[in-house]
Amino acid sequence: MSRRRTLWTLYAINFLNAAGMWFFLPLLPIFLGRKGGSAALVGIVFAAGLVANALVRYPAGWAADRIGTRAVLVAAMLGSAALFLAYLLPLPLGAFILVRFFHGAAQGAYWPAANGLLAEVTAREERGRAFGYMQATNMAGMLLGPAIGGFIALLNIGAVFVIAAALSAVTVIALATLPNVRAQATVEVPARAMHIVRRLLPLILLGAGTSYMIGAFDTIWSLYLTTRGASTFAVGLSFVAFALPATLFSGLAGSLGDRFGPRRFIVAGLTCTAFFAALYPFIASVPWLIGLGLVEGAFTILGVPSTMAEVSRLADPGRYARTQAVFQTVQTAVQIGGALVAGALFTLGPAYAFLSITAVCLLGAATAFVPRLASIRAVHETS
Repeated sequence: MSRRRTLWTLYAINFLNAAGMWFFLPLLPIFLGRKGGSAALVGIVFAAGLVANALVRYPAGWAADRIGTRAVLVAAMLGSAALFLAYLLPLPLGAFILVRFFHGAAQGAYWPAANGLLAEVTAREERGRAFGYMQATNMAGMLLGPAIGGFIALLNIGAVFVIAAALSAVTVIALATLPNVRAQATVEVPARAMHIVRRLLPLILLGAGTSYMIGAFDTIWSLYLTTRGASTFAVGLSFVAFALPATLFSGLAGSLGDRFGPRRFIVAGLTCTAFFAALYPFIASVPWLIGLGLVEGAFTILGVPSTMAEVSRLADPGRYARTQAVFQTVQTAVQIGGALVAGALFTLGPAYAFLSITAVCLLGAATAFVPRLASIRAVHETS
């Protein structure tokens, strides 16, 4: 019962954290623009958050394994709450780069600790389902946050930051009451980051396709729909359509991965993503693009919970958080690469950008059948 309570509390915290972030992120460019910030400044502010998010993950994972996941989670959520309010201070425009840098670091520290805790309190054979629910609560926050935040911003955009800070503060209260959240390290030999990278190499290659797709779609999807004549409402609706299946079916996808084999689901998800990415450039109808995104969302999420569960299964006891941190750092770097490459290719033509997603996903799926990588995987799974 204690472990079940820990899990469901963590799911609730994850939902509140995601809702707070999605309250705020879509409105940050508008907020900065009203203060006189240029588009270039907005880009630098967002880039600062991404860089900090990636850089902090391994140190946060190390700290979570060393001193306990609760301490890192509480620090991350306290930092997030304070930094939401920092945006409301009368700061010079350039200072928002630093605010977003530290805010991105606080959010980056959250994920290794949260996923490490999830692995710590979950049986190996149930982790796909657990990570599926984690993804579902994250996507639920993505679904509700922008709509509610956008409505509140019509009345007072500053209130959005205050509410987001309050949500982070509530998570701190929940974390402080959780029992049994400290990770119990049982391995005394230090684990270096490159050792973990080599151990996770097959999964890093498998996960690269999905990460590239996320970075690419974040950059090109809204632009592509606009070129097809979509309104801003239709663009927002397309994101809701993609997120809805992930919210509803992530837990089921993770459970099926636990039952029938996670790598099958990872490869299936990559194959479906590759198919839809190759299809989009040849669809001109906005309603069809939104509808296909809804269908794709149901298939693309197939492999993500299984991927995260496999990462945790390859971690040594006591190293769950830093193993998750290494994997997340690499995947974040791939997302950034996807955003840069797809953005550049989109200037040549939308088809080039979408077909690059297809190529990366298929290459990632193909690594599951490379004998050398399979042998690396087998050695680690039996060690």
